[in-house]
Amino acid sequence: MKRLILGSTALVGVASLANAAHASDGIKLDVGGFFQTVYQGVFDDKGSDDFGNHRNYDRFLHNAEVHFKGETTLDNGLTVGAQIELEGENAADQIDKSFVYWSGGFGKVQIGSQDSVIGACPVFPPGATANFSAFSPASWGSNDPIGSNSVCTDAVGPGNSQSIKYTTPNFAGFQLALAYTPSGNAEDYTQVGVNSAGTPSNPDGTPHHIFGAYVTYSYAGDGWGVDWGGGGDWQAAFNSTGGVNDGRSADYQTALNVTFGGFAVGGIMEYYDTGGSGNNAWVAGGGASYGVDAWTVGVQGSHGHFNGTGYGFAADTNGSRNLSRVIATGSYQMGPGVLLDAEVGYTWFHDNGDATSAAGNDSSYHAVDVGIGSKFTF
Repeated sequence: MKRLILGSTALVGVASLANAAHASDGIKLDVGGFFQTVYQGVFDDKGSDDFGNHRNYDRFLHNAEVHFKGETTLDNGLTVGAQIELEGENAADQIDKSFVYWSGGFGKVQIGSQDSVIGACPVFPPGATANFSAFSPASWGSNDPIGSNSVCTDAVGPGNSQSIKYTTPNFAGFQLALAYTPSGNAEDYTQVGVNSAGTPSNPDGTPHHIFGAYVTYSYAGDGWGVDWGGGGDWQAAFNSTGGVNDGRSADYQTALNVTFGGFAVGGIMEYYDTGGSGNNAWVAGGGASYGVDAWTVGVQGSHGHFNGTGYGFAADTNGSRNLSRVIATGSYQMGPGVLLDAEVGYTWFHDNGDATSAAGNDSSYHAVDVGIGSKFTF
């Protein structure tokens, strides 16, 4: 990968260490990453009781990361390395992921701030592009109160707390990933127990001792193939908040894709066994795509069904919230590391319970969106 000249003292220092490592034939540092840019229009109701009230019709969106990766293979065949993923703009979570790893004939072990087994999303339906999806991209084309139909969410909670993950070697197409996260409140140096004395703190509302397991299977035949995955993430302990309807949660996910030449079709579902009474939710959907040379076209759809107080909602007596989205996409690979894509989508939300989800009483919402984007990978 290219070396990047980055204008800060810290990054110049990192580059100096990279050169020293290269000279000594030790761990070599590569710098890479990506930069995604989108222009999108969202057309919805702007009335005083609508979710689109005081929201713009269009936007520019970007998502960028710089990745630092150092790796070497020792004389005994063991590969060791480290990876740091830095957000390309000011963010509350400035370091996205940061972990070390060891790999060899035994499989791969990773320790640090990283996704658990579901968040890694090893199998995802076709039909999405780098920027657009019917599930949970940054460029979600709607002002609804949920903002995604996520099917790649761990039970760890917000962020990527410090964890250990082990992935087995491939056995006739099968692989198993196992993960353990001691606390859902231990991601970075600002939190107790990450780079300071003592162990992580678990205030009310914090899950801890979270375990994950996920199995994948891949088969490549003559002009066709199958990819499947399934597993779960479980909170073994949770510090409940007095007077709040919460508790231990578990997430379960499965997905299946089938390819025939340039065609691909697949589906996915995640079930959220959210702590507390009546807070469960599920999201399901699928997609299809067809690719010829550098061109790919696709469709995707998703539906989410949300009960109770999840996603920060007030209790929704006698009902639930439902969110659906369909999109048509197209992408063109201009060259190595340069992709253009586009989409047109339709999103609708409905609250059939007694609670109101907005400042007003917008129990039904619809939006049409159109977007174009690019992704540069370096």
